[in-house]
Amino acid sequence: MKRLSASLLVCVFMSAVLSCGPSQFAVHVEMRHPSKSGLDLFAKTMAVVYTEDEETLPTEFTSMLADGFAYSLEQEYGQPEGSVGIYSLPYNSSARYSAKDSLINILLDVGSDVVFLFDPAELGGLSTGATTRVPSAHSVDSSYVNEGRLPFSVKLYAYDSMNKEDKVFVFTGSSTVSPRVYSDGKDSREEIVSKFTGAICDEAWKAGKVVSESFASEWKHEQYSLLYFESDPWYKALILADRYEWKAAADIWMSLLSSRDIMKKACAEYNIAVSCYMLGDIPLAKKWLDLADSHNKVYLSDGLRKRIEARLK
Repeated sequence: MKRLSASLLVCVFMSAVLSCGPSQFAVHVEMRHPSKSGLDLFAKTMAVVYTEDEETLPTEFTSMLADGFAYSLEQEYGQPEGSVGIYSLPYNSSARYSAKDSLINILLDVGSDVVFLFDPAELGGLSTGATTRVPSAHSVDSSYVNEGRLPFSVKLYAYDSMNKEDKVFVFTGSSTVSPRVYSDGKDSREEIVSKFTGAICDEAWKAGKVVSESFASEWKHEQYSLLYFESDPWYKALILADRYEWKAAADIWMSLLSSRDIMKKACAEYNIAVSCYMLGDIPLAKKWLDLADSHNKVYLSDGLRKRIEARLK
């Protein structure tokens, strides 16, 4: 965050004194944008569903994948633990889980804005690797290690009830997990393979976190401009805005709307539009900008309107 220094404030005030019209002040912010996936999940409720296959390992793998995915979404969007619900469905090869109607029905059942559905993960052949001694092992039982490799592919469907495209988004990907199991070096191959089951599921949870990265918000450095005049209320509002206290700044600009000076009125309305945009209420930002334009269109209006319209698409 960039703060307004005392010396900068002096420069701001001096430039205002030397100007009859409004002066311009730049605010630098990191703005949240939709994820790489194209989905904007900010402030939306979400649910994650996975299908249960008859085979134990693929089902356990997909279950842990979904759990790691949901956990990461909670962390990314600041939601309480457990707020992204996880549900399972019995797998039916003839069912079309990816159909929009199917996902809408699931979404209505779980009561969320967005639903994600994992098909059963497709697992390749497990390579258990050679049994090798662990340097500086802390105990006999963990003095040897086998590092395995298990390729997998995953297909994920997403439906966002608030997305204007009103379609099912499909995501596919393949990767490899590398679980490790420890022993005293005397385990049979069957015992080593058995131990890998739990280790594989731990790696699946981590893989779910990796999958979630495509759905994390993208942050971009942006500059926005505010307008002000040479009086204390305008200065105070600027200081609050520079601290990102947009609601408090907007309250001051609201108090200035009674001005008989149509330019000051329009500038206050423009600034309120900026504050609404920063607070995430894009439709309200558009209404305030429309109002400002109807009174006296300011030279910064077109730039803000382009940003508003891009968010409303």
